[in-house]
Amino acid sequence: MRSLLVLALAALGLYWYAERYGLAVGYPPFLPVFYWKYTGEARYPVRVTGLYDALKVKVSGKLSEGRLRVVLLKDGREVGERRYSGAFQEEVRFGVAPGDYLLRFELEEAKGQVRYDWVATKFAP
Repeated sequence: MRSLLVLALAALGLYWYAERYGLAVGYPPFLPVFYWKYTGEARYPVRVTGLYDALKVKVSGKLSEGRLRVVLLKDGREVGERRYSGAFQEEVRFGVAPGDYLLRFELEEAKGQVRYDWVATKFAP
C-alpha cells in the first residue's frame, strides 16, 4: 500500500512539474521525443563535406498543443525553415554547400510527440 502511495505522489509531482515548467523526454534521432508544455530549443551542429548537396530532415509527430520550428543556419544566417503544428510527417531537403551548419529545433508550449532524423546526402537530379 505504501509503494502505491509513493508511486501516486511521484506521478502527481511529475504532472505538477510538467504543467508548471514543461517536460521533454527522449533522445533524437534514435528515439521519439515526448513533450508536455515544453518551450525550448535543441541545437545540432552538422558538418557538410564536398560531396553533399542537401541536408535531409525527416520530421513526424503529433502536437495537440504548441508549435515546432525547424531552422537550418550557416554562419548565423538562416538557410531554411519549416513550421509545424497538429499532425505532420514530412521529409524536408535544404540545399547546402560544404561547411558547418547548425540545425535548430525550436518548440513553443509543445504537447505531444515528435520524431526527428537528419542526414547530409547527395541527391540525383
